[in-house]
Amino acid sequence: MDAKPRTASPRKPVQARSRKIRLQIMEAAHEVMRRNGVRAITTNAVAAQAGVKVGSIYDYFPNKEAIIADIYGEKLAAVRAFLEAGSQTIDAQHWQAQLADLIRKTWDYQLSIGLDRTLVDAAYYYEDLFRIARDHAQLLARTYVTLLRRLGSTWPQEDLYDLGISLYTLVNANWSYWRLQDNQDMIAIERQIRMTILLVEDVFQTKPSPSETP
Repeated sequence: MDAKPRTASPRKPVQARSRKIRLQIMEAAHEVMRRNGVRAITTNAVAAQAGVKVGSIYDYFPNKEAIIADIYGEKLAAVRAFLEAGSQTIDAQHWQAQLADLIRKTWDYQLSIGLDRTLVDAAYYYEDLFRIARDHAQLLARTYVTLLRRLGSTWPQEDLYDLGISLYTLVNANWSYWRLQDNQDMIAIERQIRMTILLVEDVFQTKPSPSETP
């Protein structure tokens, strides 16, 4: 009986190669933004940093704004997943200390994955990024609603959601503080934690919620 012919080793899937090139372009774009600023980014600069032809960029992204939007969107999604997973470990007895710890860890995580001032500042220049940031804030507010409900709050859903949006604005306040001070002093995070706990304590009081107050 004739032996079966040997088949060639399977090539690396095209999909995997495409993902690698796409990631390479995104990382290059982020590096160009860090070095030259948001307004100075060009597809030529990104291509040079990534080591690809300019035409190759358009195989993956329609324009430079789309590259930045994908970087921003993916990093925000990762932060949401991190915060949501962490929120599920908070219990009613120790919520203040656990929430404070989660906020610190979330900042460490987002900075470690490259969610930096360069990307946050880009949201001021590109409309698509602002929409992504708004969706991110709304999703994070829902995470807070779920957490506070689980911890025993009886506030109406809309009031908890409104509070969640307010808690997210404290995150933006840190970026603004660092921008104005031209540093990244961790005191801003500790202030955010104190304000967050102060605001969250309200939802466990017996007084009427904001929507019920005349």
